[in-house]
Amino acid sequence: MDEPEKIKGRAIPKLLNELLHYKTLLKLTLVDADYEQLTLITALVERNNAPHFSIDKPAGFQRATAAADQRQLYFEFTGKDHIRYTFSTAGAEIDRRQIYIPYPRKIERWQRRELFRIKAPAGTRLCLKEHAAPQQFDVINISLGGMLAALVQTRTGHLDKAPFTDQQFLSNIELVFPPEIMPQPIRIKTVQVKRQKKTSKKTEFEVGLEFCEISAGEKKRLTDLFYKLQRQQLRNRLPQKI
Repeated sequence: MDEPEKIKGRAIPKLLNELLHYKTLLKLTLVDADYEQLTLITALVERNNAPHFSIDKPAGFQRATAAADQRQLYFEFTGKDHIRYTFSTAGAEIDRRQIYIPYPRKIERWQRRELFRIKAPAGTRLCLKEHAAPQQFDVINISLGGMLAALVQTRTGHLDKAPFTDQQFLSNIELVFPPEIMPQPIRIKTVQVKRQKKTSKKTEFEVGLEFCEISAGEKKRLTDLFYKLQRQQLRNRLPQKI
């Protein structure tokens, strides 16, 4: 595995402030315990003459850390550059609904090959199961970390505003492929809206989505399909023998 880039010093509060501003989702894991939850940074503060960041207390956190004196925490997130970052820290303090955590000494930035994007097969659609969305979402390209979809207005008129709020989280998503490629849809628990752009067409918005939560089984199905499609597309680029 490639060595990560190490982020230290004044670059750490700058990056944490960016996570706060963009409401970036962080995956929190309690080391040496069966506990994993999603959370957000809520503030950057000084406590006991040391810089801390606070997070919204995830469900079950206090119970899970009751027997852990050091409270070793491991965080993972995807930055606005679509690159995976990780860091560890310890000494969390719980105060009502907030958890205050000392800044890490370093944050590691990992280049992820799986974020390579491929063109989605014609007919690939995005379905929102828990949102009122009469429009059609056509998937443009996809990676193992997210996708770009076009929201096309199906009724008379134009889309005057973006379909979602910035950094909005969407739950229970289905990726529907043509049946000859994948008979059953791939289900994704949570995605986050990373960007929205009005295209040159008056009836269309492009929406960039990041996969936040996906089960191990669905992740494997997506991975297998992704590399199958990648091989097919690479073969199609090769010159044909005469």
